Amino acid sequence: MADVKKTARESAVRSGHSGSRPRFPHHGVRHALARVKTHPQRRSVRAAVDVVDAQRAVIDSNYQAWQVINSAQGKGGSGGRIDALSDLLRNGVSLAGINLDGARLEGVELPRATLVRSRLHHANLARANLAGANLEGANLEGADLRGADLVAANLTGAYLKGANLTDARLSAATLDGADLTDVVGWREMRSISHTSIDDLRHAPAGFAAWAREQGAVDAVTRAEPEEETDNYSRQFRAI
Repeated sequence: MADVKKTARESAVRSGHSGSRPRFPHHGVRHALARVKTHPQRRSVRAAVDVVDAQRAVIDSNYQAWQVINSAQGKGGSGGRIDALSDLLRNGVSLAGINLDGARLEGVELPRATLVRSRLHHANLARANLAGANLEGANLEGADLRGADLVAANLTGAYLKGANLTDARLSAATLDGADLTDVVGWREMRSISHTSIDDLRHAPAGFAAWAREQGAVDAVTRAEPEEETDNYSRQFRAI
């Protein structure tokens, strides 16, 4: 039985962004199932086989998803990337550094996804669910974020030049150090309350003051004394 467990552990490998199709040897576990005679032993070995099969299915799914994403790079349209990204997220795979430049990803569901330093140059992310996603250092130049859900997203140091934020929800997010050169639709954002806006770069004229009025916070607002009633209003402002 110890040998069976060892085989299952050694077979559990993680898939990467590229490379040859992963091998997943598990015939030894199946042979062990054929050799054992008692019912308790057979149940234990069968459980190990099921675990190995489940792990192999996940690895195969990840491999196929990366194949779709990599083959679609530089092409217009979705190219099957919406489903592939959802599969990777469901399997707990990091999307850090992924290249999705120009991809059409309207309505994609990527809540709490790890997209650190990802490339989303001119990507169509209209109505995308990116709530809680980590987009630190991401390149979102010219991205279409109309109606996107960015609540609690981390956009620290993100490059948002020319991005369209019309109807986007950005409450409780982090925009510290983000580059907002020529960003459009910011006055039409649905919410930005409780969002941190420290050290913004190239923000449009009036953006910081407007954001503070909507409930965003930075060094200026933190230094201001608040009346009890004003504090109550801020805490319960709609997100």
